[in-house]
Amino acid sequence: MNQRTLSNLRKAVAIGGVAFLTAALAADVFARVGGGQSYGGGGGHGGGGGGAGALIYLLIRFLLWLTIEHPVIGIPVDIIVIGLVIYWFTRPSKKAIAATSSSILGVSGAAAAPARQQGFQREFNQLRRFDPNFSEIIFTDFCYALYGRAHEARGQGPKALDLLSPYLSEQVRASLLQLNSSNLKAVQGVIVGAMQVADVRGLASPTVCISIEFEANYTEFTPREGDPRGEMSYYVRERWELERKRDVLSPTPEQATALHCPRCGAPLQKDTAGACAFCGTKIDSGEFQWYVRELTTLSREAKGPLLTSDVPEVGTDYPTVAQPNFPAVRAAFEQNHPEFSWADFQARARLIFNELQEAWSSLNWERARPHETDNIFQMHRFWIEAYRAQGLRNALDQCQITAMQPVKIKVDSFYDSITLRIFAQGYDYTVDNNGRVVGGSNKDVRRWSEYWTFIRSTKAKPGPARADLNCPNCGAPLKVNASGICEFCGGKITSGEFDWVLSKIEQDESYAG
Repeated sequence: MNQRTLSNLRKAVAIGGVAFLTAALAADVFARVGGGQSYGGGGGHGGGGGGAGALIYLLIRFLLWLTIEHPVIGIPVDIIVIGLVIYWFTRPSKKAIAATSSSILGVSGAAAAPARQQGFQREFNQLRRFDPNFSEIIFTDFCYALYGRAHEARGQGPKALDLLSPYLSEQVRASLLQLNSSNLKAVQGVIVGAMQVADVRGLASPTVCISIEFEANYTEFTPREGDPRGEMSYYVRERWELERKRDVLSPTPEQATALHCPRCGAPLQKDTAGACAFCGTKIDSGEFQWYVRELTTLSREAKGPLLTSDVPEVGTDYPTVAQPNFPAVRAAFEQNHPEFSWADFQARARLIFNELQEAWSSLNWERARPHETDNIFQMHRFWIEAYRAQGLRNALDQCQITAMQPVKIKVDSFYDSITLRIFAQGYDYTVDNNGRVVGGSNKDVRRWSEYWTFIRSTKAKPGPARADLNCPNCGAPLKVNASGICEFCGGKITSGEFDWVLSKIEQDESYAG
């Protein structure tokens, strides 16, 4: 073998090794209607942007130089580094589980997560003794709505954020504004990938406190020279400390997430003294509704634009997380709902799954609207419009459910909810306006699973779940406006008042029960 051949071989090894490292270290993603592969880069495997990206770039350049100029040293180093990367991405999933669920809940080991959540259920039941209207489903929707509204408001400036003072303390608003760069124009596309209760305390006192930990992704727009959009997405973990008077009666579902004045119900508007412009009440505690006293940013990683990246699924092979004592809970639910049919319910879940995949792939949010609650629809609509604005489309071809596993049932004064772990597969890829594949693959089948939660009002008429495209209230062809109201009968069918609708999608690597 001559010297030129050896030189070419060294370069090939170097370039191949660097290409491998680049693919292994650089990719993050947003795709698929559920948030996909995933919103956070996957169980701690995804690298952050900024300084971490620069460090990886310098490392790759150094390895390339070392391999070409000093192959005796460089090639063995390449082999060691590549081996370490392979080990990192193929090591047993038990560690990955511990890096997600346990970090969210602050306990040692993911196996403790369901037991910890069961403990909180007992405390929530105790809270219902003082507040019979308390609904974990409504509380969750409230937290989702407030989280999204707060981050969107900080992108609009201090005045917009101050309107949320009945819900956010001055300290919390200051913490949110500290995240803003000097020329931030907007925060949009807030995706709450997971929300877990971390602590409940104060039930023996007049004020009850709940600690919530969020895993989320949002996109900031910071225009700069040469980049008029300035789009950057962030994966964040935050801890919110909420408080409320223990004996306050929780609002009804229609009022809970409206984020109006907690005292009089009027739109959020302040007078010169900082009080409600309608009732004159200045709210700086949880006297009337949940109030965020403190906010701690646990981590915040820049991810870059998320529309065309691609990484492997994380969590599909994780053990299913089921509600503690689920068989007994399921039996009790079936006994109390003799008209309920699992076959009918799963047929409706399959219909909603398929309709959402079609809506996502065709960028047609109207098709998704009848099947999901307001919060999750607004998130999906943002991303559909984001793809459209960039001349892209995330296609989900030959997508099908391969298995559905019930894992959780919740019942309260207002709602029944059922969570399914849904296993699915299909071709998941992104194309531009010319039909060119710019992310994912239209040749390799992707397999994934997610936890989907469906809700139905306890006021819904008894009867089988519908699996057709007709209004569950009046039976007319399914056609609703952006608010989820049937254009024929005027019923708000996306509230769960008439049949099961999708309330939440959670990723495997974050779901803890």
